[in-house]
Amino acid sequence: MVDADLITRAARGDTTAFQALVEQHRSMVYRVAYQFAGNHYDAEDITQDVFIKVYRSLPRFRLDAQFTSWIYRIAMNACIDHRRRQPTAAVVPITGAGGPDAEPWTIDTVEERPGPETCAYAGELGSVLDAAIRRLPDGQRIVFVMRHHEGLKLGEIAAALGLAEGTVKRQLHAAVHRLRSALRAANVTVGGRA
Repeated sequence: MVDADLITRAARGDTTAFQALVEQHRSMVYRVAYQFAGNHYDAEDITQDVFIKVYRSLPRFRLDAQFTSWIYRIAMNACIDHRRRQPTAAVVPITGAGGPDAEPWTIDTVEERPGPETCAYAGELGSVLDAAIRRLPDGQRIVFVMRHHEGLKLGEIAAALGLAEGTVKRQLHAAVHRLRSALRAANVTVGGRA
């Protein structure tokens, strides 16, 4: 949780307090921006835009609101604005492979290493899934990414996006349905199911 005193000090122009807020939330904003922009340079630009907007809007922030939800909404809007300015922007896979925060595999024994078939299948699945996620409408993609990549609860997503929880559920359900259909159409099975 962000200390209300830190927010209050930053809203009054305390740059040290604002820098502390940036430090606490930069990685989350960057991850969201990277998924939408598809590259480091645009993600950095979006992240910078988000914190400029946060800085300018901070004096109007209500301390009874959740700061994380508020900054998430600003980040989502910045991503959508970026997409509108550059309609051909690519989307980065959210499977975790090769992303900015990807963890290297640490394998101690040969037996623990996935075999070539497993690696090939995971690559195929990831490619199909990434392409299907890129084709989701913006609203469905945002909700899917927030739920399945960022791990947010439906109520948190609703608060961050300013939507009713029922709307979030419908968007998520539609996204999952579209992704399952895309996997079936590509004849890719997950866990024994098409």
